[in-house]
Amino acid sequence: MTGKKLAFLFPGQGTQRVGMGESFYNEYQEARELFAEAEEVLGLPLQRYCFTGPAEELTATRIAQPAIVTVTFIIFHLLHKQGITPSFVAGHSLGEYTALAAAGVLPFRESLLLVQKRAELMASVPGEGAMAAVLNISPQRLAELLEKYQKEGLIEPANFNSPSQVVVSGEKRLVQQLAEEINTEKLGKAILLEVSGAFHSGMMRPAAAEFRKVLAGFSFSMPVVPLVANVTAGPVTTAGEFPGLLERQLYSPVLWDKSLRQLEKMGAEVFLEIGGKVLTGLVKKTLPEAKTLTVVEPEDLKKVLAFLEEV
Repeated sequence: MTGKKLAFLFPGQGTQRVGMGESFYNEYQEARELFAEAEEVLGLPLQRYCFTGPAEELTATRIAQPAIVTVTFIIFHLLHKQGITPSFVAGHSLGEYTALAAAGVLPFRESLLLVQKRAELMASVPGEGAMAAVLNISPQRLAELLEKYQKEGLIEPANFNSPSQVVVSGEKRLVQQLAEEINTEKLGKAILLEVSGAFHSGMMRPAAAEFRKVLAGFSFSMPVVPLVANVTAGPVTTAGEFPGLLERQLYSPVLWDKSLRQLEKMGAEVFLEIGGKVLTGLVKKTLPEAKTLTVVEPEDLKKVLAFLEEV
């Protein structure tokens, strides 16, 4: 449909909201079919969680993760059906699993099964974990603070989101203390995230060890379009890399700013976020000149179609 090279970006946990996917469900038969398929695969009343919540149930890791993958894959499918296809894909954390399905690495059903198991393992990790987004602090100052708190326990960088935003992850008390110090001393701004664990930190290593066994039961294909991985910020070149990359992703930082630069280097001209708006903000901070589009509701889909037909 367009000569522009599109990078499809898939958001992760934290983008769930009550009402997600409902407008697509009401408007498109394919959305209803994919919701039904997801409910059958997962054995969960996913529509109820997505459309009516309550929010505290939808936010739970075991619900939020398959819900986000289902809704973002539905939007991808509808774009694809309209002839809007990516030249590249990447997903932020959990979003990498929608990227796998979008790039033909795994069928949608298998991607959901894998996400369900991943969510269960992540939710079962012992200890109280937390995450906080840290904004507008120098890398050196943040490294010094982390070094100080690491003497007391586990806390480390989890997402390098943009030049001005790093997410830290670890033991809840340490994440809270770090956030409080940053805000009180006006070193930058720290915001505690609405997640139920210390994702992308060493606290996830027990889950990763179990997840390795789960991954061994899945067969991965080469992506039909280049897929840039979270833990390397580089394109995956062989199907055999996926189990190791996905296992490492549980306890390793997401190199998102580097991934965006890699996509630009590979030729991405338009960054299209599917099912959220958070990643679009990170694109603008990392690549200020980049063209961005978002699809969250059916009217966005129509706007994207109109824009791409123009160019």
